[in-house]
This record gives sequence, C-alpha cells and structure tokens, in this order.
Amino acid sequence: MLPRFRLYSSYSVWVILAVMFLALLYNLGGWGVLETSEARYAEISREMLVSGDWLHPRLLGILHYHKPPFTYIISATGLSLFGVNGFGVRFFLQVSLLIQGVLVYRLAKELFRNQKIAMAALLIYFSMPAVLVSARNLTTDSYLATFELLAIWAWVKYKQVKAPAWLYLFYIALALAFLTKGPVGLIFPVLVVIGLSNYSSGVEKSSLIAHQLIGLAIFLILGASWYLYLMLQDRQFVDYFLMRHVVERYANPEAFSRSKPWWFYIVLAPALSLPWSAILLFNFKQLQRLEKHFKKLFIVWLLVPLLFFSFSGSKLLLYILPWFAGPALICAWLLYQLPDTTKRKVAAWGIVYYTVLAGAFLLIPILPVDLPIPYWVYSLPLLMLLCLYLIWKSRNNTVVKLLLGSASFTILLLPFSTYLLAANPSLSNSSTALAQALQAKELRYRQVVVYDKLLPSLAFELNRNFVTIQANSRSLNRETQFETDTKWKDHFLQLNKQEDSTALASLLRKNVVLVVKGDLPEEKQWLIKHLHRKRKAGKWSIYF
Repeated sequence: MLPRFRLYSSYSVWVILAVMFLALLYNLGGWGVLETSEARYAEISREMLVSGDWLHPRLLGILHYHKPPFTYIISATGLSLFGVNGFGVRFFLQVSLLIQGVLVYRLAKELFRNQKIAMAALLIYFSMPAVLVSARNLTTDSYLATFELLAIWAWVKYKQVKAPAWLYLFYIALALAFLTKGPVGLIFPVLVVIGLSNYSSGVEKSSLIAHQLIGLAIFLILGASWYLYLMLQDRQFVDYFLMRHVVERYANPEAFSRSKPWWFYIVLAPALSLPWSAILLFNFKQLQRLEKHFKKLFIVWLLVPLLFFSFSGSKLLLYILPWFAGPALICAWLLYQLPDTTKRKVAAWGIVYYTVLAGAFLLIPILPVDLPIPYWVYSLPLLMLLCLYLIWKSRNNTVVKLLLGSASFTILLLPFSTYLLAANPSLSNSSTALAQALQAKELRYRQVVVYDKLLPSLAFELNRNFVTIQANSRSLNRETQFETDTKWKDHFLQLNKQEDSTALASLLRKNVVLVVKGDLPEEKQWLIKHLHRKRKAGKWSIYF
C-alpha cells in the first residue's frame, strides 16, 4: 500500500506546475501545425517574424486583419527563440495554460479561503479535456482566457483590499484581452464584475473613483490603440471592425463558415469538462449551500455565457474557454461539502471513468478505427492503469485519490496524444508529409504553386511562401481592399481573371512544382502542359 501524498503542502503546487509544464513541453513539435486555425496563426506569426512588421499581419502574402496582432506577436517571439517549428510556435501556448492554472488556484484561494479547495481547483482545471485541447492547438483563445482570468483575479483582489494597484491590473488585463480578440474579450470579466457586485470586504472610498476613471482611460488608450492606428490610416477599418468582425460575426452564421446548431455549447461544454460536470450534475442539490454572492457569481459565469454564445452565428468550442474555470472552482468547493459516503462514490466513479478511457486507448489496435501508433506508446495507457490502481489502493482520502487519479491520467495523456497526432496526420490535417516530399533534391528549390487550396500549414512547414491559384474555392476569397500596392499578386492568382491566367501560364513554363489535392480536373489539364512528371504524397498530387 502506497503512503499518503501530501497534496496540500506548501511545495505541492510547485511540484504539480513543474510536472505539468514538462508534460506539456514533451514532444511539443512532434506533429505538424493543424489546418485550418492553427496553421493560419502559425503562418501569420512566421511572416510577421520574417517581415519585422508587428502591426500589419499577413497570411500568404496578403494583409489579414481578422484578429488583433497580440497572439501573432507572442507566437512570433516563440519562433524567434526556438526556430520555425511546431515547438516554437506552441511554446508560449503552454506557458499561458500554466498561468491559467495558477490564476484558477489563486482565485479559489481568494474566494474560498481554503488551501484544499485551491489545490483541487488547480488539478480539476488542468484535467479538463477542453483546456488540454486549447494547449495542443494554437489559436487566440488560450491567450484570451489567460488575460480574462487575470482580469477576474485582479477584480476579486480589488474587491477584497480596495487597493488601486489591483484596479489598474484589472484594466490593463482587459486591454490585453481586447488586443487579443476584440470586444469578446470583455464578456467574462464584465459578467464576473456583475456577479461580484455584492461581494466586498470594505467600503468604496471616494478617492478610488478617480482611480476607476484613470483605469478606464488606460483600458481605452491601450486596448483601442491598434484599432485606432489602423482607422486613422484608412477609414474602411471603422466599418470593417465594427460591422464585419463584431455584428456580422455574431449575427450571420455564414459570415465565417462557423455555423453550428443552437445546442452546440450546451452539449459540448459539459461533455468536455467530464467527469467534473457529471459530479456537479448529480450533486446539484449540494450547491444550495453556496453563499448567496457565490450563487450569483456562478450563475452569471456558467449560464449567461452559454446562452449568449448559443445565439451567436459563429461557434467554435474554444470561444468559451474561460467558462471552464467556473466549473473547476465550483466543483473543487463541492468535493469538500459532500458527505463521506458520497465522496467515496464520487471518487470511485471518477477512477472508473479514467480507467475506462485508459482501457479504450489500449484497445485501439483491435477497434474498427485506422489509428496506427508505435507499439511502445501503448506503455503510456498501461502506466495510466497502473497509476490509477496504486492511487486507489493508497492510504489517501477519497478526494485526494480522485484528484491524483485525474492528474496522473492527464500527465500521461499529454505525451500519448502527441504520438497519436504524429502517427496520424489525417487527424490533424497537417502538411508535414507534403512538405517532406517537396524537400526532395529535385524539388527543393523550385517555386511551389498550390491549386485551389488555402494551405498555410505548407508555407509554415517549408518556411517560405508560394503562389496560390484560386479556381472555385470560397476559402480563397481573400480581402485585398487594404493593399497599397500589387506585391500580393506575386502570391495569389485568380483563374477567372484574364491577366492572372496569362501570368500563370507564363509562370508554369518555368522551374515550378504544382501541388493539387487529389487529381487535377479535366478542364484544368492545361496547367500541367509543361509539367511531365507526377508524384503522390498522401492525398496530394505533385506535378513537376
């Protein structure tokens, strides 16, 4: 029987953070950047690093203002430190997740004044599937969640001690969230401010009103700086930011091709926070014991955002990433309010849940799925099962058993997932195999031309740009209205324009390689008139 693990000691949080960080970094560059979102962010960051222009993001040579530049700047910094590769572009994503965990830990400690609840909140947050997904796939959402949680923590501290420094930190964090993703970055912090309106340990001093106004001014100046800079350069940006990327993105499901059913978040949010969402659901009556101001806080944190985002026309899972900190906090509190008999049942079912998942990983070779993995990698789910068994047999109390079980499963799941993605590029839709084929001796220095596909992952893997041909793909409807010269035409040609077709015909007579997904349509065979050789790379055809 294993001895008890001192989960609540002062050094345990540092051990957990260190082990989690190492697990997050392990084999971080082992798989190619994922199409479409991660590849887009990675390639924009690479082009930003190459150009040295930190204010005007470009995607495949064309200005791309869908998001503010903060995520690209952070990612480009990672590329400058570690090289143009998956590890470099994802490195600070792992740091952001670690910071989120610390903020959830600090929030739990400030709200509940209990070290046990704080440690539980940290481990629960780290084990949530949606949170782990956010660290494996580069988007703005992990950085946005970090700044939103920082703003929420700063506001909680301000409500407790009424010190102006916390107020300024709140507004600075809001500004950084705004520079990361625009107005959507204000939703969760503002809701928490509303939820904590009756939560205070002191009286608002009249002198703090001035600090509120100064803080608001800091937010407006810092948060709006990039937007105002562009609007002063071109008045088109006023309508572009306010209408297309705020109103139309929310109201029009087809604006960015991210239409999902109305129940998308209502179903996926609980599913991707298992087993903790199930624990909350089956012990819902115990939540009545929450203090009144906490009930208000978690209603606006958990219910209002789900309703708000459910009515949005544009839906992606990670849009609600800050939501998952709410269940982590409330579930951590709940675990220590349950009767002992219920705690034992909850811990047992939790261990069973992780055991079933680990067993499913072991059964992959005999399941009707085509997911090849090196056989030695199956030692990781075996270790999961061994750890879960030893933890259950240890002398720890039932809550600690559940928390340690979730932690051990998560830490071993992270490396397992990297090998799963690396061995199955179809899961990530990456261009690694295609890039490797284009690095062959006879192709390495040729101009690459991609037919009718937006393929930023290939540009990132090759560490150079190429020419994209648009034939019919709507994904290649690029926004060129902000271009001040015609240099972008060096990277983008449209077959429905006579001058572009003429330029393409001239280009294809040179030493080029044409990349096509599948086979070239019959009516476009003229494109390979001067390209007499063909090679396959997975689903791609390479003509040269």
